[in-house]
Amino acid sequence: MSKILNYIRDLPEVRTGIFILSVLLSGILCSGFITEITINGKLEWFTFYKTTTFWLLCAYAVLLYLYNRFIYLHEKNILRFLDDDYCKAYIINQCLPEITERYKKDIKEGKQLTELIDIRAELKKLKK
Repeated sequence: MSKILNYIRDLPEVRTGIFILSVLLSGILCSGFITEITINGKLEWFTFYKTTTFWLLCAYAVLLYLYNRFIYLHEKNILRFLDDDYCKAYIINQCLPEITERYKKDIKEGKQLTELIDIRAELKKLKK
């Protein structure tokens, strides 16, 4: 599932295809809806909630919302990397577990306090 989501998120061809299909599908559903509520050449709006296409349009709207939200969150996440402070914090966040494991390993091996890695120095290296 995540592989499919990565294709949707990362490939402009897939996103364009989804856009084209969504336009076609919305046109078909709207046309079908109008056809279903037209009785004897007149629109009978009071019957809209009884039609299948109305509920398909509702489901389609929810799916379209979820897709657009997914794309929005991805693009918002990308924009965060334009901020230098965010990038530094991200790098530290990703590297901190490894530094911590190295520190724990050194302690288990019985290294003296002076022999242990200096976590603050390691973090300063990452911030550069």
